[in-house]
Amino acid sequence: MRTTVFELADGSVQARVTESPAWEPFEEFDGKPLERVRLVELLREAHAELQLVEIAAGGRFAMHSSPMLAFCQIVRGRGRLGLPDGRSLAYEGPELYVFLPGTLHDWHDVEEDTLLAVCLVDEAEPG
Repeated sequence: MRTTVFELADGSVQARVTESPAWEPFEEFDGKPLERVRLVELLREAHAELQLVEIAAGGRFAMHSSPMLAFCQIVRGRGRLGLPDGRSLAYEGPELYVFLPGTLHDWHDVEEDTLLAVCLVDEAEPG
């Protein structure tokens, strides 16, 4: 997926284009094994992280949560999202999920390669 990051440099807006992301294997999260998952960290700022996550068909992302708000756009793919009580929801991209901090979930029964565009937002201290 081609990605473009716009930034202000020397008073003008610059576009940093990446034609093909540098995918890295993502094999473990919080000590739990992942299956057929890759990750690209696009940007890390003071209160936000932007990532692309790919779960290949037949893969699985273990039950997890984040202390941050997660804005998760399912760009493409199909499978199921699991909840800690055993319920699961079918997903099919394009679709948007927003996970509030601490909300456990997993990705399983991935039928089609799934691409997630994720923005993790750290809650700023009031002030």
